[in-house]
Amino acid sequence: MKVIVIDCGTTNCRMRLLDGDRLLASVTKQTGAGNSAQLGNNSSLKWALKESYEELAAAEPVAMREVYDIVASGMITSSAGLMEIEHLMGPVNLIDLTGSIRRHLFPELFPQPVLFVPGVKFIGAALANHDMIRGEETELFGFLEVLTSGNEVNKERLFMHYGSHHKWIRTRERSIISSSTSISGELMMAVMNHTLLRDNTLHLEDVVPDPDWVRKGVEAVKQYGAGRALFQVRTLNVLDKQDKQASTSFFLGVIAGQDLAMLTEELLYGVEEIVLYGRNLFPSIVVPILKDFYPSIAIRVVPEEESGWLSVYGAASLYRQYKEEMKGC
Repeated sequence: MKVIVIDCGTTNCRMRLLDGDRLLASVTKQTGAGNSAQLGNNSSLKWALKESYEELAAAEPVAMREVYDIVASGMITSSAGLMEIEHLMGPVNLIDLTGSIRRHLFPELFPQPVLFVPGVKFIGAALANHDMIRGEETELFGFLEVLTSGNEVNKERLFMHYGSHHKWIRTRERSIISSSTSISGELMMAVMNHTLLRDNTLHLEDVVPDPDWVRKGVEAVKQYGAGRALFQVRTLNVLDKQDKQASTSFFLGVIAGQDLAMLTEELLYGVEEIVLYGRNLFPSIVVPILKDFYPSIAIRVVPEEESGWLSVYGAASLYRQYKEEMKGC
């Protein structure tokens, strides 16, 4: 069964051609919902999607003629995406999500219909418990379908997704029951690229995080708040003459400390395993801290390369379930 899977985030859009679970071709564009938000329209996203489709067709012309559907998840379903699809109210399980897939046509872009996987929203009694996810729901079901087996599926888990936004997401058995989001990833890049701290920090690819300075950053944000802790990045480098490895490590600790501050007793209650996935940088500095803070909870890291496949696993699983349900209609 051949299908195209689109995973669109804030900064990147990936289009993959699958034959069952086998990848035939893949195209990635450095364009996402963030571009639409900045421009005030989705023209750049549409261009990237159309060009990606044409590149897949050129790479695999025979297989592309056998594709009947396109499955899309992530920020492509937001107001800054291709089409806004209302969030599904959480908690949700795989059946809820499959039953809420929305089918739409975009003949100016693709000959096949697009099956949009909705995001999930959570509305709690307190404002602090209001949250939403788009794309992570597909990734988490991909994890549960492919990277767990037997009774492991039913573990109480807390996931952390490291991307443009950092998200703690709680699962129980095969259901997503809550989430808590920080704008940490975008904040980190904005501060590093568009403030004075650009002169006091290294490019991320040049950083070798110093665990001691990372922990000092974690403690600083806890004690003084983010604004003061971030300015200390500059004083470390300018007044204390610490090198940029130290000041950047401290900076990463400040960002990580904000994420750790979201770990409430409610979010952690009953958790057997914490799973970190997405970009490699933060798991490498957060795992030792989590082990110290929560020694009774197992910690698992999904490597960045495999993290990129979770949306594919999840979309393929949702598509199979969707096709089975359509047979019964």
